[in-house]
Amino acid sequence: MLEADLYLTKVDVCRYCPEDVRSSCKDFTDRWADGKGSKEDYVFLNSRQGRSFKLVLEAKKYLPSIPLLNVPQPIEAGLFPVNEPDEDSLVIVSGNNRLTFEVLATVWAQGITPAYFLLVDCLGSTVDMAMIYGYFTPMRLTQILSTSGLESKVKHRRMIVPGLTAPLADEFAVTTSWEIELGPVCAVELPLFLGDRWAFSDRRNYALG
Repeated sequence: MLEADLYLTKVDVCRYCPEDVRSSCKDFTDRWADGKGSKEDYVFLNSRQGRSFKLVLEAKKYLPSIPLLNVPQPIEAGLFPVNEPDEDSLVIVSGNNRLTFEVLATVWAQGITPAYFLLVDCLGSTVDMAMIYGYFTPMRLTQILSTSGLESKVKHRRMIVPGLTAPLADEFAVTTSWEIELGPVCAVELPLFLGDRWAFSDRRNYALG
């Protein structure tokens, strides 16, 4: 079975490394890619950072197998609260593709971060295909923002949009009047990208090495 491209090769782990060890980052990631990583590799990170790096570098161990499909896989567009979000919680924007949502939800399940997922109606296309076909638009984002009731649920006006929508980020800001934060291209990168905003559960086993 051919598998979909989850853009794992687009994850830039090195930009999250402390500046003084960034030059050796490739050796660090190569060891993990070869299955030779150990907790000694994390000596330059605190415990929380180390757990985030581990989640990203070992993503293939927990990600679902996503088949390469040429037809849209739509799910309901709208607002999906996860982990009991409140008025201060993150707003994560994505498209209404079933497989995209499955990957995002799987990554999110590795922590306990409260958030609202706002799924734009992209006719069931993945974000990359929606950008190619012009389905992921500022108008569609504004429309789902208006109908979802999100504005009454959060007191801030900040949303994180997929990295692949970078060409539209300024238009998103103008049409929604929200602050737009450009997220990573690959959902797997989110634990590192969010930094202290990503929450782990002490009940889960994140032992290093």
